[in-house]
Amino acid sequence: MALRLAALRRFAKSVPLGLPSPQVVSLKASVKNLGDSVKGFKVSKYFEEKYFWEKANVGPFFLLLLFTPTIYRSLKDAYWTRQLRKMNTEEIISDRYDWLKVSMIQDEVEAELLKQVPSGGIQPLQLGAASPP
Repeated sequence: MALRLAALRRFAKSVPLGLPSPQVVSLKASVKNLGDSVKGFKVSKYFEEKYFWEKANVGPFFLLLLFTPTIYRSLKDAYWTRQLRKMNTEEIISDRYDWLKVSMIQDEVEAELLKQVPSGGIQPLQLGAASPP
């Protein structure tokens, strides 16, 4: 892609500085026409019955009506997915803090129990005779 753009730049017709290129002029004209058409749009004229059925481009309007439930559902799903991910992250962090708290308490209990162990260690408990009969 970079080679293609370099070739286009290399073999493009050069325009002296200060003079607009034909592409820039046509782009500016199309943007100006778009702006004029948007400024000239009137909802009351568009939805007037005769204009609406004979001259207006009604395709986008009916497509919007057709796809409004789908668009709404998609936006709602995206919103709730984001909220639940955020809540899930908060729950994970909360669970980690709870685990850390429980682990710290276990470590403190184990440390206290190790202080109470006799010097020789805990002797195993034997039930019955020490040697077989």
